Amino acid sequence: MELTTTAGTTSDLTEDTRGGTTSNRTVTLDTPGFKGSYNGSTGYSLSDSVNGAVFGRAQLVSDTWANEKNYPTVLFSRLSANSADYLALYRNKVNTSTALGSGSVEPKYAGIGGWQHSISETGERHTRLTYFAFGPATPTTDIPRSGIVKYSLTGRGNYAGDNALYFTTSLDEIAVDFDTHTISGSLSMGGTNFFSGNYGGIYSVRFSGTMSGNMVTGATESGVAVASGQFKLLFVGPNADELVLIHAGQDGRGDFVGSAVGVRNPYLP
Repeated sequence: MELTTTAGTTSDLTEDTRGGTTSNRTVTLDTPGFKGSYNGSTGYSLSDSVNGAVFGRAQLVSDTWANEKNYPTVLFSRLSANSADYLALYRNKVNTSTALGSGSVEPKYAGIGGWQHSISETGERHTRLTYFAFGPATPTTDIPRSGIVKYSLTGRGNYAGDNALYFTTSLDEIAVDFDTHTISGSLSMGGTNFFSGNYGGIYSVRFSGTMSGNMVTGATESGVAVASGQFKLLFVGPNADELVLIHAGQDGRGDFVGSAVGVRNPYLP
């Protein structure tokens, strides 16, 4: 997601700003030219068609946030006089609860992250919010050929309307029918409005599609006629044990972007 934020109080997007608007929003499923890599010596390198940043040990801010027990975060920051870059790597815990049991599962193979690049100008801030997912892709030959598996998902993202910018988390479920090679699931993203502090987000966006090898791509669906969006799903780990999902679009009220990891729900068939 790329947008312009205008607020009475100038601050970084990791802090609270009372009162503000967004404008010039654009959303793309694949950020143009996005690349990411890791080097044991220099750290994480991210770039797109316009910007680039390297995050190493010197930029490490925190390796856990006490108030995010289910979503602890590794946070890096690179700040200058007119710009700010943040990299968040999420240590995901997927919570599951059914009549057969409950608990949390930590993904072994799948991961997600977010990169925020902001440039400050007088009264405005131009920001690109990029969410990405990673993990070792399941070889096509190792994709299961039968059975229905339900995956529990957890993710991060943003949802923006004209007077709202939410930093969101998502807890969803997706069903994969390996007999028919189809998937179906739902998307909900909720969090705190950066401008007002109230809770809100996006709900009841659905996605479905047919597998092509180890991947599924398709359009998101909503009860709102003007809504549109896209998603990509990739199975990762041996035997499609986990998956990663990226999504972007709009629901008639605002724009959304984010990524999620999914693990097999151990308490469901």
